[in-house]
Amino acid sequence: MFRQFCAAVVVGTAGQAAVAESGPYVPYSGIIRGTEGAVAVPLSLRNGTGGDIRCQAALAHWYSVDLGGVAAGGTLGVTLWHDPETGRLNLLNPSQNRMPVEAIWCGTLGHVHDTRGRVALPFLIGTSPAALDRVCTEGEGGHLACTGED
Repeated sequence: MFRQFCAAVVVGTAGQAAVAESGPYVPYSGIIRGTEGAVAVPLSLRNGTGGDIRCQAALAHWYSVDLGGVAAGGTLGVTLWHDPETGRLNLLNPSQNRMPVEAIWCGTLGHVHDTRGRVALPFLIGTSPAALDRVCTEGEGGHLACTGED
């Protein structure tokens, strides 16, 4: 009886495994390249502190990229690409692959990790912001506060 039960389970699940199979894995097959269907969104990061700051972005798959440094009173400009269907904001890498942005932060030069503050970003489905202007100032606990209005 137990053998018949095990045989039935094996036969029953073998068919399900074939149904769940979606085909062979093709590396990098899900990457979207270029800007077709995306809207350029200029991001302006102004340094409202008394010292230099550095800004970085956390991208999908545990990857980060340095956006650049900003002197006191200066502004860093970055172009993000918004996908209105998904709400994703993307950076383009040198191969023009869309790299989804999970977060952008800025911190005091030399102590970025300890002083970083997250830049407020809208992830909107349907509408794309025309531009994003953010000012980074000294916030609570030694962290920067990077805020603005859309």
